[in-house]
Amino acid sequence: MISSENQQLQQDLRSGRDAVLAAVEGVSETEAHQIPEPGEWAVVQLLAHITELQPFWISKAVLITQVDDPQITRTAVENDERLAAVTDRSQDDLAGLIQQMNAVNDQVVDVVSAIDPAKLDRPGHREDNPITAAGVIQYTARHVRLHAGQIIESLRLIRQT
Repeated sequence: MISSENQQLQQDLRSGRDAVLAAVEGVSETEAHQIPEPGEWAVVQLLAHITELQPFWISKAVLITQVDDPQITRTAVENDERLAAVTDRSQDDLAGLIQQMNAVNDQVVDVVSAIDPAKLDRPGHREDNPITAAGVIQYTARHVRLHAGQIIESLRLIRQT
């Protein structure tokens, strides 16, 4: 049986996904590929990032449960991989990216269900800040919701022109 804390963390991740799905509802393929402002990501790039960040950060949460006080800050190589994931997927179709984001969310929710609840409070560090495994999962869900808001703002900018 899954603990109530694991269930809440799973719900947080699903809620983030649901916010993204609501944000992209009714978006056209043209809108999804349009850059809202110089230096900003298109909706498809945001979806690629959301798809990339979920397993990345959940794997860091799992690492915290397995290793004493690991440093989980993205390395330069991991940052390059993040940017490549966004850049490489910028021409993908919207429906495919949404489908992949959903599948990845299902996978990370399953991973969270398998984490020993007694290990959710184990500490790691991101930069110089302590963070628990549960904290990383909560951060991941907030990060996804933040990008849902960014999608909404991007669409507002695109549609006002």
